[in-house]
Amino acid sequence: MFAGLPGIGVGTLFYVLIAVWMPIRELPAIVQGRSSWARWRVIGTQFVFASGIVASVAFADRVLAWILGAGGPRDVGPARWLNDQLGLHAPRSVLAAPVTASLILLTAILAVVELVSLIRTPRGGRPRQAVRPPLAPGNESILDGN
Repeated sequence: MFAGLPGIGVGTLFYVLIAVWMPIRELPAIVQGRSSWARWRVIGTQFVFASGIVASVAFADRVLAWILGAGGPRDVGPARWLNDQLGLHAPRSVLAAPVTASLILLTAILAVVELVSLIRTPRGGRPRQAVRPPLAPGNESILDGN
């Protein structure tokens, strides 16, 4: 294992993709009349946070490319191969390989989760319903769909 740069890992990538997906996911609720300003406030906040993450990673990429100049550190292994291959398409990016590696890892993780979900689905075709404890009055959340 090796330590990477903050903001380009699988967790951050998942967060950014979910934050970008939130407005698209809310469109059917608008059509059905179930959307609210409170929901859009949460969506907007998450979208701004995700945009800030993307902007800071892009800025860090530019700064690292400037500091390293034309030649960056050379390592051996799949990361170098990935960086060399991506360097052909993004020659001025230092973070193209780590971000792509995170995207590949996230895709693999989501594929495994979906596969396990398909395997664990009962033969009737309907997934098991999770038992949720009732909420106390006043503890409703827009994330719960209330």
